[in-house]
Amino acid sequence: MMSDLRLLHWPEADRASFAHFTTVMADVQARIRAISGDVGGVPVPRPPRMPTPQECAAMILKHRRDVRRLADEDADLFGDPAWEITLAVFHMSGKLDDAGALEAADLAPDGTVGRRWIALLIRRGWLARDEGGYLSATARAETALQSYFKRL
Repeated sequence: MMSDLRLLHWPEADRASFAHFTTVMADVQARIRAISGDVGGVPVPRPPRMPTPQECAAMILKHRRDVRRLADEDADLFGDPAWEITLAVFHMSGKLDDAGALEAADLAPDGTVGRRWIALLIRRGWLARDEGGYLSATARAETALQSYFKRL
């Protein structure tokens, strides 16, 4: 009430300017509420967040594991070791040794089959091993995987 009484002493032009300012601010507040989705506002659709390439690799690995679990004793029919090892190494960004890569790819970490696939992937230029023994995806593998994930 006190602020209303002070307005009486303002010149007419200032009161009109203040009234216009109040109207504009009310409109701005309504727009902010609408954008934020607050009660009473109009919800504004937001585009979905695009997963990172590493998240895509993790999702594909999870789906492949799920398929093998559904197949139960015939799980070996649904494996693709080279693809899964490459996805696991790419997903973990070079923080895996051989056993970790095989485990992440849901392969036996002490098996010879997985180690042969790792050796082949290194020989063909898809994986590289650093001086600490950790595997990483090569530029060739990263380029191919990133291109693939963009098309998903």
